[in-house]
Amino acid sequence: MRLCSYGTLIYEYLYSMKARNTWVLVFIGIVALFLVGLVVSLDIYDFPRYSIIRGAALFGYLAVFLASLSSFFMRELTRFFGRPFIKLHHIIAVTGLVMLAAHALFNAWYSETLGVFIPRFDSLLHFFEHGGRPALWLILIASLMALLRTSIGDYWRLIHRLNYVAFLLATFHALSLGTDFRYLGMKIIATIMAAVLVVVYVLKRTHLTAK
Repeated sequence: MRLCSYGTLIYEYLYSMKARNTWVLVFIGIVALFLVGLVVSLDIYDFPRYSIIRGAALFGYLAVFLASLSSFFMRELTRFFGRPFIKLHHIIAVTGLVMLAAHALFNAWYSETLGVFIPRFDSLLHFFEHGGRPALWLILIASLMALLRTSIGDYWRLIHRLNYVAFLLATFHALSLGTDFRYLGMKIIATIMAAVLVVVYVLKRTHLTAK
């Protein structure tokens, strides 16, 4: 009887831990929305159309970063939250793709051209300055490969890594042409995010190779 009581207490404790840890996700979401809203509010121009373009870009950029970073810590995050994290990872990734697509669509509407979807190849500088264009396509391809992972085997993992390339391209685009990234603070944050992703990727790959 006492053993059953101890078992019940342990279960209730673990369940409460899982519930508390889940609030971390809620907190991250609230902070992300607050930061995006704060940055957009710094320069309200042609509201709401231009604000939507900027907000979608910032939120999509942040979502892609979180989805890319979380993919390196699936096991750790699953243990921390007490539930499979892959579904939430997919939700964040899809949210990022949708937000970036909305950014491109509203930008096409604003500039009255669909050319915003076509990568620039006239020069290397223009290609990177407008890196958001190829980044969007790379994220779309990587997402589709994730859906087809059961059909194409382990090849999907290699293609899925295009997300990291896409994030770096998006970072170069943001630092070059992004309205909100003209602020020094935003430039520093974007640079740190890109550096973190590169460092974690190298460390993880080195660790896997050493095994």
